[in-house]
Amino acid sequence: MRESHIFDGLDGRARSGKPRSTGFTMVVDWGMGPARQQDLQVMGAPYFDFVKIAVGLSRLMTNDVLTRKIQSYRSLGIEPFPGGQYLEYAEMYDQLDLYLPACAEAGYRWIEVSDNVAPVSLSWKVDVIKDAVENYGMDVFGEVGKKEGLDHGPSFTEDAKACLDAGAKIILLEAAELVNADAETEKQVEDTVAAVGVERVMFELPGPWIEGVTESVIHKMRRELVDRFGVEVNIGNVMPDDLYSFEAYRRALGVNAGSVPE
Repeated sequence: MRESHIFDGLDGRARSGKPRSTGFTMVVDWGMGPARQQDLQVMGAPYFDFVKIAVGLSRLMTNDVLTRKIQSYRSLGIEPFPGGQYLEYAEMYDQLDLYLPACAEAGYRWIEVSDNVAPVSLSWKVDVIKDAVENYGMDVFGEVGKKEGLDHGPSFTEDAKACLDAGAKIILLEAAELVNADAETEKQVEDTVAAVGVERVMFELPGPWIEGVTESVIHKMRRELVDRFGVEVNIGNVMPDDLYSFEAYRRALGVNAGSVPE
C-alpha cells in the first residue's frame, strides 16, 4: 500500500497540524444527527479544533445523544462547548447555579462566557469565568462585542484583558461587530489584537441571523481575515459544509475556494 499521499508535494501553503496552539477552526453544530456528525469527523477531523453546540440545543437532545456527541468529538481531539446564549438565559431566568454543574456532568471541558443578550456587567463575566476555571477546571472562551441593538460597555480591549485576567484562554470577537464595521469598531478590533495578540483572538464569522448577511458576505469575510492576519488566524462559526472549502483557502489550494459568485 502506498504510504505517502498521492498528491504529496502539491500541498499549497504550509499549515500547522493538530494539536495546534493557534490557527484554530471552530465549527457550529446546529443539532447534527450521529450519521452526519460521523461524516464530518471522518472527512474533516484534522481541520477543526472546536465545535459549538449552538445556543441551548444541549437541552433539546436526550442525555444519551448529547453525551455520545460530546464524547465522539473529544475522542478525535475536537473540543465541544455549549453556545454562550445558553449561559446568558440561565442568568436571565435566575438559574445560573444549575449551568456549570450541568456542563461538567455532560462532559463539556470548555464553555463560552458572553454578554450578547443578557443585560450583565463585565464583573459578572469575570466572576463566571473564575468560577468555571477555579471550581470546575474548565477552559473558557470569553466573548467580546455585542449583538446588534445592544449598547456597548467597556472597550473591546478592556473587556478582552479582563476576560483573560480572569482565566479565559481565548477571546471570541462577536461576529455582529465585524459586519459593516465603522472606523471606530475597526480601531477597537486592531487595538484588541495588538493588546492581547492575534493568537489569543478567535474571529467569529457572521450568519444569516444578522441582517444583510449572505453567503457572499461570509465567504468574503473569511478570506479577508486570512489575508489580513495570516494562515494561522483563529476563525469561528464555520458551517460544517464550509469546512473543507475554508481549509482549502487557508492553504491556498483555491484562490476563491468556496466563494459565492457575486
